[in-house]
Amino acid sequence: MSTRRQWAAAVAGTLGLATMAVVTTPTSAPAEVAARVSTGGGGYLAPYFTEGDLTGDDQLTDADLDLLVPALGTVAADAGWAAVAAADYDADGVITMTDVADAAQRVLYDDGPFDLLESSAVDMQKAMNAGVTTSVKLTQAYLDRITAYDGLVDGAHARALNSIITTGGPAALAAAAESDALRAANGGPRSMVDGIPIILKDNYDTLDMPTSAGHGSWETNQTADDAFMVDGLRDAGAVILAKATLDEFAFGFASEYTTNVPAGSSKLVASPYQLARTAGGSSGGTGASIAANLGAIGFGTDTGGSIRVPASYNQLVGIRPTVGLTSRDGIVPLALSQDTGGPIARTVSDAAIALDAVVGVDPDDPLTSEQTGKVPASYTEYLDPDALEGRTFGYVTSMVPTVAQNAAANRLFTEAVADLTAAGATVVPITTTALNPTLNEASGSTNEFKHDLNTYIGAHLDPDVATRDLTSIIASGRLVPSRAATTYPQRNNVTQAQYETWIGTHGTAIATGESLTTGLLDSNDLDALIYPSGTPYGTFSTNLRLSPNTGMPAVTVPMGQSATGETFPGAGVNLEFLGRNYSEGDLIAMTYAYEQATRHRTTPPLYPALAPAPAPAPKGAVVERVDGYTVTVSDAEVEIGDEVTVTVAADAAADLYAYDLDLGFDPEVLEYDGATTTAAMPYSAVEAGDGTVSLVGSELGSSPATTGPTTLATLTFTATGQGTTDVTAGNLVSVAADLTSATVAPVGSTPVSVDLLPAPVATTLPTVAGTARVGQLVVATDTVFDLDGVAVDYQWLRGTSPIAGATGPTYTITPADLGSRLSVVVTGTLEDHAPGLAPSAGRTVLRAISTTTVAVKPASPRSSVRPQAVVSVRAPGITPTGAVRVTYGGKLVRNLPWRLVGGTVTVTLPRRTPGTYGLKVTYVPTAAFVASTRSTTVRVRR
Repeated sequence: MSTRRQWAAAVAGTLGLATMAVVTTPTSAPAEVAARVSTGGGGYLAPYFTEGDLTGDDQLTDADLDLLVPALGTVAADAGWAAVAAADYDADGVITMTDVADAAQRVLYDDGPFDLLESSAVDMQKAMNAGVTTSVKLTQAYLDRITAYDGLVDGAHARALNSIITTGGPAALAAAAESDALRAANGGPRSMVDGIPIILKDNYDTLDMPTSAGHGSWETNQTADDAFMVDGLRDAGAVILAKATLDEFAFGFASEYTTNVPAGSSKLVASPYQLARTAGGSSGGTGASIAANLGAIGFGTDTGGSIRVPASYNQLVGIRPTVGLTSRDGIVPLALSQDTGGPIARTVSDAAIALDAVVGVDPDDPLTSEQTGKVPASYTEYLDPDALEGRTFGYVTSMVPTVAQNAAANRLFTEAVADLTAAGATVVPITTTALNPTLNEASGSTNEFKHDLNTYIGAHLDPDVATRDLTSIIASGRLVPSRAATTYPQRNNVTQAQYETWIGTHGTAIATGESLTTGLLDSNDLDALIYPSGTPYGTFSTNLRLSPNTGMPAVTVPMGQSATGETFPGAGVNLEFLGRNYSEGDLIAMTYAYEQATRHRTTPPLYPALAPAPAPAPKGAVVERVDGYTVTVSDAEVEIGDEVTVTVAADAAADLYAYDLDLGFDPEVLEYDGATTTAAMPYSAVEAGDGTVSLVGSELGSSPATTGPTTLATLTFTATGQGTTDVTAGNLVSVAADLTSATVAPVGSTPVSVDLLPAPVATTLPTVAGTARVGQLVVATDTVFDLDGVAVDYQWLRGTSPIAGATGPTYTITPADLGSRLSVVVTGTLEDHAPGLAPSAGRTVLRAISTTTVAVKPASPRSSVRPQAVVSVRAPGITPTGAVRVTYGGKLVRNLPWRLVGGTVTVTLPRRTPGTYGLKVTYVPTAAFVASTRSTTVRVRR
């Protein structure tokens, strides 16, 4: 019996439980999943980049070549053959230079030119390994593209993308720097996502960025930890670059949201291919940002199409995994019977690499235990360009639009069938109504949302967020306006009884759908079902419901674009592959082979590569030349206090009797010291203003005009402020001896970049003084810098993440810090100097020590009286939380422990016959505290 059939049979026993996974068979997690366990290898691309590995690290590096080169000439009969036989690529029984060259080509390394646009994770890993780029440079480049493009509105961009809610900023750059350092120390990456900048849909919890779920009143929801999938990405070394916009609470396909938007209004996410159209949803921000190359790989969630719709609209690959392959813990839910998270990427290989990092068994989502034994070491081992050979696909004819219904989708699907056939596959049309009940089954987003959201709120929502149920969310007014009157109230009105009835019937429908669809695959001997994910900027029928209403996995991949004369010319349409539960590997193989054979994805022309920053001018270099004039600078990069000389010259003056030259500069960066005109003319005048200089030079009387190379002006400045300014020679009016004049505008310009003086250096680093336990006050010891007059600021860190508001020399440790490495960074600032950073060593935060006391009232009760035990639990600097168990006369007073309120609780004891009885109180703490006990005796009188 399948898991979903078991669940359907047992659903009555699971109703109303405040568990993460609504669709779940086990009543408790099995022993082997008592802790989070990653079952995905997240390794290097197999088999190409691993075949021939001689060192046992599942990759080809120079260490393998160091073993192989000395073995040149070794043959199969030699004693050392076993050690190198794996690298006999041509299987001729001898190690030759061909084998060495073959092995060398399999090293993840490329020192050629690197182009960020459309770069894959493999491209990035090769370039980082070769030192051509770094994770820091990649992260900064994507941050620059987000800054330049996400909000861009101009003549070519009538509407902003609006794909990003927030970026990781310094925290992302710090994670990238850590990745670079570990790469250097280890000689390579930790995984294929190590150092790769990732964009997450903003319903994934992140400990370093708020999680708003696209809703305005949750824009400060700073969760205490990461979602399970985000944990997996960080553990694999990925850089969490940004959080993407989404349709508010992932409701629909419009991607309309209210985060960081004034009450009563909303914003929409645009497709980077056609800005007048939506990017799809609900993971529209992820789709738009990855398509526009604002990040390397993205993640979305899919309840009824929210990964596959934006993938189709934005010519991307989307994986909706089997429900149970990726944990939903720490993701704001819509309907847990259908919710699942997965990658959205520009290529199938990127999607497979990303999936490796996030699969795993999570006890907080018991359904993930179903994946045990079904996950490969790496999904990248399925990336075979010949994987379509011998495959059989079927399509239900009613799931394919006719020409009349949508000509573009019909044509593209017909071409896709031809492409699959040409690659060696068989495609079978199937006429059946067996799947109609599954395709027509409604989504759980109405009946499950309130219940599942309450579960998330109780487990994850920041305690400081005031809107803690749908009623208060509606009252906040921070809603998509068109949904305030009906959509949210309708969901809020769902009762527990309605929810329970729905879960029972919907669970049965899902189990039935899985059985019917798997039976269709089996009876027709199919590897997968195929169908269009939708139409150009639209959906078709109820195709998208097949995967969520069966729980089965689907991968969507571009199959081309609408043509002239069809709907929305140039718009993408995707081909969707649906397979059996946990067949993601096979689906990746088939979609990868189809992608490699067709390569339908295009790059949005509205978002090209950013123009590279101008290279700094070398000393004395010609920066710009106009009509025979040059502007040069003595040094284009200086520090505050340095002198700068700018020269304006005519290459070959002809009949220059007099001239007037205007120059401009930024007075906040440069201070004007003086200027001279050409020495060839006896007369000169200089007038200086705020950021301007005007020079006049002239011959006198019947003096001959100046000819040949001539210096028109020499200006000197002192660098006074950080920044970059152009010293611009603007209008030049020249007068010949016959009094004819000519004007050149502008003559030219040269940039001058002024940097701060070197940062003060800490000669004594700070330390964290005090007891590193929850509730304790710790102090940053004094930091001494090598310069006088340095002002200091403090920032306390939890691990590598800044603690909000912790900017003083002292810090009181909170339960959120438990187990982390607590440190402080002291920033030294001095006018005109770069800031100096002085980090302390980290200290591991331990649990608070508790002390339990108990007082019995009355102290010697009569046997007819029920005495009370007043229990107090104290810890230095903090009020303990948890519960107490009370044993009186050798028996538990009750099985359920008493919950502490404000560190105290009063327990009414049972009556006892006269005598002396032992009373023992045991404090059962929450995670941040150490347990303690207190025992006493009670004498009961007659």
